Formats: sequence, structure tokens, C-alpha cells
Amino acid sequence: MNVMKHKHFDHLTREILEEYGNRKREGRLSVVTDLNNEGRIYPVPIDTEHIEFCTELVGDPRKLERIIPSHIEYHQIEGEYEIISVITGESGMELGYGITHNADDTITAHSRVINFINDGYVLVNPNLELKIINNN
Repeated sequence: MNVMKHKHFDHLTREILEEYGNRKREGRLSVVTDLNNEGRIYPVPIDTEHIEFCTELVGDPRKLERIIPSHIEYHQIEGEYEIISVITGESGMELGYGITHNADDTITAHSRVINFINDGYVLVNPNLELKIINNN
């Protein structure tokens, strides 16, 4: 299988929100953490389904259980983005294809996404809502 090259990022920027944000609903950035590959974080393109993107990313459907999705919710205040919640562990990939993730992997991915946000250049709400969904 031919694996496509996707861009990963070390920290959240306004540019990422502007290019990949508003996925499926306003104020949502969907990312996946690839625990097969150093915990790299990849934004999911607006017009691509999780299963399609993740299969392209890893090339082997057996590796999908270590690709953990997160949804970063945000809003804009006076032109500035503010992160308001992070939900990790659930996407159409898990629901539609029965993919399950190890609980420790889900926690690791959630922590990576929180660091991705905190190390970034976007405001974070002091009452940031954090949620992990374990489907196993």
C-alpha cells in the first residue's frame, strides 16, 4: 500500500486552526496521535474521513488501534482563538469500524494533545474541559 505523506506538528498555531479547523462543525479541529510513530500529531483535513486519513497515514489497517483521535474545540473572541475542550478516543473510525484502543494508549495520546496545545500559540481557556472516551 502506498502511504501518503501528511504533515505533523509539534504545537498548535493559529495557522493550523485556519487550515484544518471547522471540521464537520464550527469550532472543531480534529487531530490524530500516531503512537506507532513517536506520538506525532496530525490534523485531519476538513474534507477527509478519519478512517480514510488514518489508513493513508499508517498504510496498514492493523496499525489503526495505535492511531488515537482527539477533537479540539475552540471559539473566537475578538479575533483570537481560544481552546475550550479536548475529547480523546472517539471518531467515526471507532464507531463505524469497531477499532478499539488500549486505555494506556488513549491516556498517552490525550496527554500529547494537551502538550501540543499548551506548547502552542493559541489561548487556552483556564477551565479547559478534558474528556477521554475509552471504547474497549
